[in-house]
Amino acid sequence: MKIVLTGSIGRINQTLVPKLTHAGHEVTVISHQAIRSSLIKVFRATPAIGRLDDEAFLTKTFMGADVVYLMVTGIAASDDLYTAAKRQADIYAAAIKAAGVKRVVNLSSVGADLGPEVGALYMYHIIEQTLTTALPDVDLTFIRPTAMYYNLLSSVPTVKKSHRIYTNANLAVKNVWVAPVDVTTVLIKALTEPTPGQTVTYVASDEKTYLEVASVLSQALKMPDLRVSQVPDEVMQDHLVTAGTPVAFAREYVKTVAYQRDHDFYADYRAHQPRLGDVKLADFAQVYAEDYHNQQVLKHQ
Repeated sequence: MKIVLTGSIGRINQTLVPKLTHAGHEVTVISHQAIRSSLIKVFRATPAIGRLDDEAFLTKTFMGADVVYLMVTGIAASDDLYTAAKRQADIYAAAIKAAGVKRVVNLSSVGADLGPEVGALYMYHIIEQTLTTALPDVDLTFIRPTAMYYNLLSSVPTVKKSHRIYTNANLAVKNVWVAPVDVTTVLIKALTEPTPGQTVTYVASDEKTYLEVASVLSQALKMPDLRVSQVPDEVMQDHLVTAGTPVAFAREYVKTVAYQRDHDFYADYRAHQPRLGDVKLADFAQVYAEDYHNQQVLKHQ
């Protein structure tokens, strides 16, 4: 199959691309950085260097593809997340139609079934609705991963400083986590075993509360006094901005977590309950510990 992937060589594509090329598929990877070309070629894929907001470039790159994989990047830095998401979805849809592509797999997110009340994740709702409306004759598969384990790496600085993880989430409510490699497994099936019409597939690896997260990470780090603390929404937003998160995204991200805390956020996830993937929190904890210790070493060099 001829498969075109957006997402350069990010966390998911690092495992997705080599698996697809090893299986004999003809893979093109879009990246806006020419420096990525050599790594893409190492994975036996063809680099296509250009911008995701360049409709003519996308149309040319999509031509002849059996399936195109779409994701969004860089929107977190936008002053208006939702306008940026709509603009990118419109560009994607126009390029898909112009290139005559009949099969699209879109990396969406848990929460895409909800409205503006869900904060940052609402951008995925916008993208899904835009593609669905604009591409009625295209087979669309929306892949909705849950919270990525690697988002927990943002807590490394406070763990180093005060042995604390801070969140505005309810500490005792189960969150659903996922590893990129488990997303890859689902994506491979979606890309190579087409499903007609418009479908939604959730992806998850483990279901753990923040209290359980802190306990597992405590063991991996050999840090018995590691704790997780719930803080008010405004405190969490200030913490994120201080750490370098763009203000607009920090505000909407805190809104997302607050919605999960105060409402039945995972209702649609449960209605489409997926089989949990193989990478459990205890497995990711070893990655977390490695990242923590690597940062410690760099600090003292």
